[in-house]
Amino acid sequence: MIANALDFVTVHLDYYLKRKTSGEKSIVRLSGVTNNNDDTLVVSVVNISEEGTIANQPNITNQGSNILKQAPPVYINVHILVSASFKENNYKEGLSCLSTAINFFQEHPYFNSQQIQMPDGIDKLSFELVNLDIDNMSQFWRALVTNYQPSVIYKMRMLKISSDRIEAVLPEITGTETKTNPS
Repeated sequence: MIANALDFVTVHLDYYLKRKTSGEKSIVRLSGVTNNNDDTLVVSVVNISEEGTIANQPNITNQGSNILKQAPPVYINVHILVSASFKENNYKEGLSCLSTAINFFQEHPYFNSQQIQMPDGIDKLSFELVNLDIDNMSQFWRALVTNYQPSVIYKMRMLKISSDRIEAVLPEITGTETKTNPS
């Protein structure tokens, strides 16, 4: 599910960059953070966390005369890093591509199945810019054990991960019966 969502974002971001720059070569790739400096925008996962506002909701559905109980879905947020991995002589081009990527997320803060064909199992994705001050950004890049690259972090919100496994099949409640004990 995470890979499908990131492939979707990467393909659409790459298409947007090609359109805006009149380029033909793909310059966006999904990868871990590297020091390759291969003149690409790299999309990387840097954190995954549970969305706390919708946690632990029951997952019960009706199917004919039965009620199906399933494990509740988990909604996650995926923090993605978009970094400009460009050679020194193409540094300015890298900054330009990064700015265009920021424009992409500004113009497309969310995707849903009503507006575009989404990957199977994904109804919607939304993106929120994450602001880190200079100290936190410095610690972030140190933790990655790599050199700083111009970059931006987005929180991709509300990716739903669910299981099709049925935990219980319960009979439908058709009425109530009250029994009284004669005294």
